[in-house]
Amino acid sequence: MSTLLELKSSVLRQVQRSQSLRSRREPPPPVAAGNTAVAAPLGRPRVSDRAVTGVAKRNGEFFERMNKIIQKQESLQAGTRAEEEILAGPPPPERTDQGFIPEKTTRDELDLLYEEAVYTVVNRVGVPSPEYVSSEEDLFDYLQKAFDMGQEEHDIILRKVKEAKRASFSLRVSVMKGKNLMAKDSNGYSDPYCMLGILMGQNSRDTEERKERKFSFRKRKEKLEKRSSVKEVLAARDIQVTDVKPETLNPVWNEHFVFDIDDVQNDLLHLDIWDHDDDVSVAEACRKLNEISGLRGMGRYFKQIAKSVRSNGSAASGSEENADDFLGCLNIPLSEVPVVGYDKWFKLEPRSSASRVQGECHLILRLFTTQRDTTLTKTVSNVVIHQKMLSRILDYEHSHVQKEPYNWNGQVSPAAWTILSHHAVQADLSPLQQAIIRWHSYSSHHCAQRLCYSLLIRLLRAVGTEWETGGDRRELESVLLSESFKLYCDFCLSLMKGMRQIFPCTHPAATTRCELMLRTIGQIQSMQAFKDVCPNRNELHLEIATVIKKGTVEWYEATISHFKPDEGTLEEQLERLVLVVDAVCVDVQRGLNVYNKLFHSSVKVDFFSISYRQLEKLVADDVSVAMERVCGTLEQEDSQLSQTMGETLFELFMSLKTLKRFREFLPLKDTKMLALTGFHNWFKSSIHKWLQIVHEKSVERIRRAVETDQLEPVHKQAKHSSSAVDLTTCFSQVREFWAQLSWPDSAGAFIFITRLTDNFCSEAVSYAELLKRKVERSQLGGDHRSFTVQLCVALNDAEHVRLYLTGLPRELSWRAVQQAMEESCGAEGKEQVNKALNGQLYNADLDLQREVKRLITLLTDKMLPELRRCIQHIGLSPDTINNDDAVSPLMKYLETTLVILSESLVKENLSRVLLSLWELLLRMILDSVAENRGVQVEFYTRFQYTIEKLVRFFNANGEGLLLEDLKSGDYKALDEELRLNKCSSFELIEQYFLEKISQQRILKHSRFGRISVKCYYDAPEQRLTVEILHAADLIALDANGLSDPFVILELCPHHLFPNSRSQRTQVKLKTLHPVFDEVFYFHVSPEQYRHRCACITFTVMDYDWLSTNDFAGEAVSPLSDFCWPGRPSATPAGKNLQPVILHLSRQKPSEKPIMRMLEARAGDREAQEFVRRLKEIEKSMEEE
Repeated sequence: MSTLLELKSSVLRQVQRSQSLRSRREPPPPVAAGNTAVAAPLGRPRVSDRAVTGVAKRNGEFFERMNKIIQKQESLQAGTRAEEEILAGPPPPERTDQGFIPEKTTRDELDLLYEEAVYTVVNRVGVPSPEYVSSEEDLFDYLQKAFDMGQEEHDIILRKVKEAKRASFSLRVSVMKGKNLMAKDSNGYSDPYCMLGILMGQNSRDTEERKERKFSFRKRKEKLEKRSSVKEVLAARDIQVTDVKPETLNPVWNEHFVFDIDDVQNDLLHLDIWDHDDDVSVAEACRKLNEISGLRGMGRYFKQIAKSVRSNGSAASGSEENADDFLGCLNIPLSEVPVVGYDKWFKLEPRSSASRVQGECHLILRLFTTQRDTTLTKTVSNVVIHQKMLSRILDYEHSHVQKEPYNWNGQVSPAAWTILSHHAVQADLSPLQQAIIRWHSYSSHHCAQRLCYSLLIRLLRAVGTEWETGGDRRELESVLLSESFKLYCDFCLSLMKGMRQIFPCTHPAATTRCELMLRTIGQIQSMQAFKDVCPNRNELHLEIATVIKKGTVEWYEATISHFKPDEGTLEEQLERLVLVVDAVCVDVQRGLNVYNKLFHSSVKVDFFSISYRQLEKLVADDVSVAMERVCGTLEQEDSQLSQTMGETLFELFMSLKTLKRFREFLPLKDTKMLALTGFHNWFKSSIHKWLQIVHEKSVERIRRAVETDQLEPVHKQAKHSSSAVDLTTCFSQVREFWAQLSWPDSAGAFIFITRLTDNFCSEAVSYAELLKRKVERSQLGGDHRSFTVQLCVALNDAEHVRLYLTGLPRELSWRAVQQAMEESCGAEGKEQVNKALNGQLYNADLDLQREVKRLITLLTDKMLPELRRCIQHIGLSPDTINNDDAVSPLMKYLETTLVILSESLVKENLSRVLLSLWELLLRMILDSVAENRGVQVEFYTRFQYTIEKLVRFFNANGEGLLLEDLKSGDYKALDEELRLNKCSSFELIEQYFLEKISQQRILKHSRFGRISVKCYYDAPEQRLTVEILHAADLIALDANGLSDPFVILELCPHHLFPNSRSQRTQVKLKTLHPVFDEVFYFHVSPEQYRHRCACITFTVMDYDWLSTNDFAGEAVSPLSDFCWPGRPSATPAGKNLQPVILHLSRQKPSEKPIMRMLEARAGDREAQEFVRRLKEIEKSMEEE
């Protein structure tokens, strides 16, 4: 019990006051104009609007506002925002800090870059592809625009370039692999190797002749000796040989060579493929000559190589049959090499028409410059030059993008692409270097002017691919890549910090850019290049989590600064605080629905958990301080909670509940010890006052609903009126208010639910009383039918409300409260809940039924005059009229009334009204019969017929009232009354003794004493022997506290025993326990004892000398108990049976209906004699 008392007191205990609102740090200055914009949450006007609106006077508006609060919370939970629209147009700007914007290039730097670009154009080599710009003038025109260069300055720089030394070119050849080569060895394979070199340029005619002759590095002896021309010469230093790949027709060499080029326009690349057979081959001779010559730059003719091969080969093998076999050759004019080079399979060619060759060779060819006479190349690496040139071109190209410049895919104009491609080729930039430069330039440019993130992703993938293929990694490239990674990551972290403004969820384009931005960070995280060049930044996900926290705090502080919940009155502060919490709920919902998915899928960071825990703590701190002030105010004497304050507190509670509900989406380990875990405790004291406000508004709403009710059914299917609908709607709304509170402390909710239940019950009873008074006022005017219909509607209204109350245990979750109280307080707690709540509901049901009965009484009272007239018509109808005609007026009236009742009442109320009407008819008929005792039998027969017809009418073949309900109570009394009144006097007397026998059988104890007798019957002699043994515990009837008892024995009723006389015992003086021991004999024939009413009576009297004897009690015993054949007492052994104990009774004869019926028969001598004798006994009892 102490636990229960503590529970109650804890709910009512006031929350102690603490310090006022905590000091708040100043919010950081906004980064951009849109950063501090916070959308007002849905469903509640701003504070200024509320001040204009004022407090609504109509109570319906109170419930309407409360419903809007609930609807607002539901929309918050569903993630829908009615006032938000999907924004179109460009997304918000993404600039966060000027430190991320690259420094602008100076004019002097631009001039040097321009010189480099002009030099590149002038020294172009290679065959341009169709997308290239081939016109030099067009390229110069583009450069002037891109570098903002005037014509005069251009002419000066162009002249300088043309006067400078032309660029020196080299050819990089990568011999990758061959396939489907000719098999030269007996095992079906070959041992292929390649010899390659540059054939120095001649005029065009010689070049064509060389192509036709299919020059080969190895000729037979006789052909070499016959050729005296020195035109086909090859420097020994330019002859290169690959390794021999044994026993294969699909060799893989993957070897790389570089050749200096004297004449790009006329030189050719020549390549032979041989099958290695002899011990000393051309390849070996070539290597040895190159090793021993030491004459770098001096020509070595092919003739010398061939001689060396022959001489060495003869020494080794002694036979020319072991010479290497020719597999094919290639002749590739350098003038036909594209700008970006070759990367293709070349089909092998024969050296003459007699040669048989097959197969292909995969070569990669690239031309590049080895010496450039420009100012920049003397001080800056080609990588840096290309990066600066690309950055300048990007600035120019992007500035001329008209459509969605924020989504530019980085594609430059053909002129720009031509210049950049030529410069990359001439600068001998590897694919890795080019990928790094493009990533660096585009990512840096993105920090100043937005690009399409898909472009950045593609650039990152290119860097990753080239890095993982093992390209040449130099320190400069690593430093450049590291700087670009750091700059871009820091830039994206700054965007994440302000992502709510930069990437708003309401802007699809911004959301898409956010996703792509995060994917770039995720791509960087997973790249081996990032891990290699930024080894100290391997925990990028922690940095992301940190900026999410900082961004969340800054956003919250901006929201606080926007709504200013510290200003104004306490009520205004709470209203502003509601706006803050709602804004947080919206932000959390967005984080869950949008941002969390983006962060988790791209960078594996739980955005929702980080931001929610941060916001939840901040909100809890601010609200707890505000609620301390509220509780302190409510603690003051005479403090009342205003309606507006109550609505605001309810809304604040709902907003906090919505915010707390988001914890369901946290990982299980993060749900412990959250700041809002017990926030409901802040509202305990205010909830009580809020419930009082709700009760007052409900009562007023009910009163208005009854006043405006016309007591007409709302529609055909429903037979209740508008006030019942309004009342149950009001109850449902209040129940929904409570359900929305979702009070988490089920044991603590017991008091609140008790309060709610009491409010519902009292409001329902009050409603029924208001209905009754309204109906009573309305009966003063209008016809009978209209009043009956109104009464029926009122009855239906009361029943509608009563049925709603029966669902309160389910609606208010009583079972949960019972279980909680049982867990906290044991069985006693559960019993207290059951007793309190069920008691309230039971009492309310009784009160409602009482009001329903009063309404039914109004209805039946209105019918009473017509019913009385019909009953009188039945009773006064002459015997010549048959029963149907006598009952017809009553039945017609009832049928007409039943039609109205059936149309207007619901089934439950129809049964109640019909039962009440039935009971009224029974009482009226019973009264009529009682007023007409002693009349002719036909009178009672007619009413008996009336009752039978009414039973059939009200039962309606089982569809109306149940027969069990019809034939109970007054029906039994009336049926008995009519039956007895139709009996003769002898029959009534017999019925009288039958009742006495029945009463004697059930009498097991009596305060009037008892008598011990023994009765047995001698059948042959037809003699009944009665032994009066003794009596005990008789009542004292004399002044001395004793009595002088004696017993009178009679066979009854007298008309069955006309020749029998009463007999009596001796008087036993001054005793209450007399012993008689006397024997008496009566003649009883079988015809006499077979009557059910035949009995022997034992009347105990007190003998008085000076006055009449006093009645002490009587007992009766049926003769069938002693005389019936087969009874033990009807045999010779009957005298040996145990005596019978009979308990005495003292009933007044006048209390019995039969007595009144007999007394009413004044002309019946037997009846009057019987009544006279009974009255003497009753008189003696009264004198006593």
